[in-house]
Amino acid sequence: MDLRFPDAAPGAALYESVYAVLSPPEGDRALWVRTTVRKLPDEEPTGAVWVTWTSPDGVRAAKVGALPVQPGGHGIDVEDATQGPSGSSGRVDLPSLAARWDLRFTSDETLMRHLRPSWLYGAPLPRTKSTSPLPDLRVEGTLEVDGEPVDLTGWTGMLGHNWGTEHAARWIWLRAAGLGDDGRGWLDAVLARVRVGPVLTPWTGFGTLSLDGHRHALGGLGSRRTDVVLRPDGADVTLAGHGVRLTAAAGVDLRRTVGWRYADPGGGGHEVANCSVATVSLDLGGRTLTARSGVLEVGGDEIAFDVALQPFAD
Repeated sequence: MDLRFPDAAPGAALYESVYAVLSPPEGDRALWVRTTVRKLPDEEPTGAVWVTWTSPDGVRAAKVGALPVQPGGHGIDVEDATQGPSGSSGRVDLPSLAARWDLRFTSDETLMRHLRPSWLYGAPLPRTKSTSPLPDLRVEGTLEVDGEPVDLTGWTGMLGHNWGTEHAARWIWLRAAGLGDDGRGWLDAVLARVRVGPVLTPWTGFGTLSLDGHRHALGGLGSRRTDVVLRPDGADVTLAGHGVRLTAAAGVDLRRTVGWRYADPGGGGHEVANCSVATVSLDLGGRTLTARSGVLEVGGDEIAFDVALQPFAD
């Protein structure tokens, strides 16, 4: 895995995260695990482990930070937790959530790069770069929540990776899985508004739709304008690519949506709302698809939905 923090210059400011979202076939539960690195200028990097468990009863969350971090066999090793393309393992034990997991990932998919054209990965903007090393995966292993085992039969998910010096002024991450007649299709898209001096740019979207065995690139720099409508309980997003145009309607259950604080390594921060059991439907110009599972994350200067922020600093 192409991690960035091991080669960061001593005076650099950087954040990096490897995250996984996993859910069962019925899509009513989800495990979200995020392993992160935060490096301040002229300081050693530190790591954190973030976990949410979503069930029909609601969402519970835990975060443990200021931990030693290093590159590992899986990807990022944060103390005794590790996460990367081959799997994820770790534990959290807080009053808000106790969980242990030891998971193996397998996938027929290859790396998906969001940003297009590719030279954006070396450009100053956007300040956040993102990829999905495993945009769709199968999971095996063990998971316990509050000491009770969870049956992982049929669970699937994704593994993402992002890094940068500053989060976007406003962003959306949208995922949908279980699409198409074979149930193997997926959508993975990031959308952002960035601040250039005093100016806030319009929404720009980057993503991929995999459907019926073919990948369709969506959005990109210089593409037709991305349309975004934020609602109190979700978002509507329109993205276009060569020969395809889709509108995604994503809805969230506020009881099962978590609020986080994300800090920028150079100072400042953002408020993030994430629902790992979002409902997502796609309109492909007359063809309607309903996702088996979905994720909607919205971040920015203030919380997007009416949910409480978790009591964890970043």
